[in-house]
Amino acid sequence: MKEKILGILGLLSESLSQNKDLFYDAQEIWDDLSKRGYSEEEIDTAVSHIEKVTLDVPGPYWSEAIPVYRSYTGEELVRLTSRVRGYLWKLKCRGIIDHALEDEIVHKAMNLEDSPGIKEIKTVAALTVFGYEHKIPGDRGVEFCSESRLN
Repeated sequence: MKEKILGILGLLSESLSQNKDLFYDAQEIWDDLSKRGYSEEEIDTAVSHIEKVTLDVPGPYWSEAIPVYRSYTGEELVRLTSRVRGYLWKLKCRGIIDHALEDEIVHKAMNLEDSPGIKEIKTVAALTVFGYEHKIPGDRGVEFCSESRLN
């Protein structure tokens, strides 16, 4: 299973190098993964891995100063529950996202057909952070694909 997850992560990284967005181009990317023989369960496991390594550890934006609170529009307040907004605040306080990533995540969440719950916002956040990390030169993105992080 580790090899399959690594294969999926590699293909997701390849999609990013082709300037695809893991959120907006998800259907095309998922269809490609399916055509390559990956099951829905294997893709879900890879996304869960991305959530684990991108959202569960303090990130590069962490500081002792409390981040500035984002002002939500009226429409965002209606569509994004206090629990979802609280989760984004948690990611920001842990330094996993900054203001720009939070705005991008909110924008993507607002484009979902239904109001996002915690599961949906975690997926949107994880794919956004994963995509952002793989577009930045340096070695931080490399650890997402290392076998030691799959345990």
